[in-house]
Amino acid sequence: MTRVDAGRTVVVYNPDTRRLDVQPGTGDDTVDSVCAGRVNVRVTDADTVSNPDLALDVSLVSSEPGAVDVTVAITNRSAAPVRIAGIDVVDGVTPFGPGDQAFVHGYQSWTPTATLQLDEFFPSEDAANRPQMVDLAAPVDARTSHAVTALTGDPGRLTLGFLDHDAFLPRFDLRTDADTGQTALTAVCPLDDVALEPGERREAATLRVDVGRPVPTALAAVASAVGDRMDARIPESVPTGWCSWYHYFTDVAAADVRTTIDDLAEWDPNLDVLQIDDGYETAFGDWRTLAAGFNSMADLRDDIVDAGYTPGLWVAPFYVQADSRLAAAHPNWLVTDDGDPVDAGARHGPMYGLDTTHPGVTEWLWDTFGTIVDEWEVEYLKLDFLYAAALPGDRHDDVTRGEAYRRGLSTIRDAVGDTFVLGCGAPGFASVGLVDAMRVGPDTAPYWRREGDSASQPAHENAVRNILNRQFCHRRLWVNDPDCQLVRSTTALTDAERRSFAALVALSGGSNFLSDAVAEIDRDGRQLFERTLPPVDGGRVGGLPEREFPDRIVCDRPADGGAAVAAFNWTDDAQMLRVDPAQYVDTPSNSTASVPYAWDALGPDDPAQERLSRGPIERVVAPHGCLLVHCAPAPPTRRPTLVGAAHLANAASQLTAVGWDDGVLTATLDTDSPMKLIVTTPGAWRLTDSAGSEPVTDEPNGYDGVVTIAATPGSNELRFE
Repeated sequence: MTRVDAGRTVVVYNPDTRRLDVQPGTGDDTVDSVCAGRVNVRVTDADTVSNPDLALDVSLVSSEPGAVDVTVAITNRSAAPVRIAGIDVVDGVTPFGPGDQAFVHGYQSWTPTATLQLDEFFPSEDAANRPQMVDLAAPVDARTSHAVTALTGDPGRLTLGFLDHDAFLPRFDLRTDADTGQTALTAVCPLDDVALEPGERREAATLRVDVGRPVPTALAAVASAVGDRMDARIPESVPTGWCSWYHYFTDVAAADVRTTIDDLAEWDPNLDVLQIDDGYETAFGDWRTLAAGFNSMADLRDDIVDAGYTPGLWVAPFYVQADSRLAAAHPNWLVTDDGDPVDAGARHGPMYGLDTTHPGVTEWLWDTFGTIVDEWEVEYLKLDFLYAAALPGDRHDDVTRGEAYRRGLSTIRDAVGDTFVLGCGAPGFASVGLVDAMRVGPDTAPYWRREGDSASQPAHENAVRNILNRQFCHRRLWVNDPDCQLVRSTTALTDAERRSFAALVALSGGSNFLSDAVAEIDRDGRQLFERTLPPVDGGRVGGLPEREFPDRIVCDRPADGGAAVAAFNWTDDAQMLRVDPAQYVDTPSNSTASVPYAWDALGPDDPAQERLSRGPIERVVAPHGCLLVHCAPAPPTRRPTLVGAAHLANAASQLTAVGWDDGVLTATLDTDSPMKLIVTTPGAWRLTDSAGSEPVTDEPNGYDGVVTIAATPGSNELRFE
């Protein structure tokens, strides 16, 4: 019997019965388990020995703070190879029932991720979409969560997460029984029927068990551990840019890109990347054969660079059209089932996946990306439909799907060096260490939702769900990519929807791309997008795991203790929302003005309402809209105070220092361009000198007067009398 007590979490393993018990750390040995079951090894029925001799080794280690790591290893003591379907680190039951909740993490970028009641389910996927959106190796009669999961409710809370993803696509299978009021849970480390040779030892992915800590804290700890173990690539700067997809789609041509260059030059929103998406190629797989609208990628690249942008390109390296030259020339390079190519989901007719273990595919990947990076000199890559390398099926080498996926993506990483790589349509955790950024949700779209579509399909609503619920991955595993903003007024999105998505992008701190025809963006749209730049480090999500759509995100401003708070109305009806700055900022104990400031950063719909408040702001918010409030602590005495910024995230990362000394308010900005700051001028205080910064407006508003300052990069000194 092995027992490890980590404080909040206790795990007990009995080697005689192979029973694993997870208990809350109460100090009472009689307390009920929150998960209990057997450690199992699944042996493949076909092509294996009878009654194989498999030695089982289970290790329990206390991990800080308050969690336990469980590692299972098997050794083949038989005289012949044994094919292993998988290792169940625990296969048992929990006391969580239909009325309790589960945090379900999707298989790949587009698969929905959210907290649902255990008796609720996302709409099923169409048959044509299943190979894209779900893990086809998972059971169809279970709710599946990949990499991590969490259960919350009357029995307490339990967070589980696998820490190793370099060889496996681990998952949790959940089955809730309404009659028993319990949920069966299996923590599966798939080995995909790979042979275990005589004497060979294989270790499953380590499972972290966390009982008691809040789910957001526990999920963040799992992500941090995964990032450390797998050498996550976390870029210092977050990319911004323009993408061709959501206006031109596959009809894009080189002339459209050059028009965009000219239009951006007139606007100058200070972007990094100009990325060409799907449409430049003749077929998926034939990436170096250009469509009619593209004559020379090298010449187009030169035009992009001459305009001051980093050239970016979309590629789906593992996804192959049946009628492509690649498929016709090399049918043996495809993942197969009994000799036939495996269905990879609908796109342009039948689609297949590349067998990334085939030596010919490895050489082809090197050649393809050699052309893209060395000849075309692309410096930013969006790699899409990556799941195709992880499809179940037969391959050249006898490896797990996780190993096949990592081998293909590692080949690309080796070929492109330090080129920035965004993963998309990808088994996320299996990509850690090989990508710089990761799409965390479905595609956005020029509409909020489309009735009848599943939760994985393109739509702003579907993107929002995943962005919020996968915020715990940001800057722990990679930089999150929320997908592109659409700020042109010619879509079906409402003003409220465009503003709420802009606030979400700004406060979450992920990559920030625009995907409109620039000429169609009016003044309001341009200003809205500008207010989301530059990216901040990232905010924290509130409302997880209580609901499917978390309803708040908070971005702290360490320089002065301020914050930006976005309260969202994700319903289809107008709702009254309230933000109290006292919940988000501290006020000095010696302050004579103890009520903190709140600034309505998006402005009230009713111009008669005041934007500045001492204390809470309450508004009726349109469907799918947002109340965005910049909060600032009250100073010890009543004097000018920096309460907000034009930047939607309240310049959280760009404002590096704020001070007050003898009538001088100093604000230091780490930016490349000026930024507007909002300052109160209470009572008789007036701005007399801005030391190079330019006052933009000066108007009374509510309790105090307000002055807007166009602050310059570096130190700004604002003198008041």
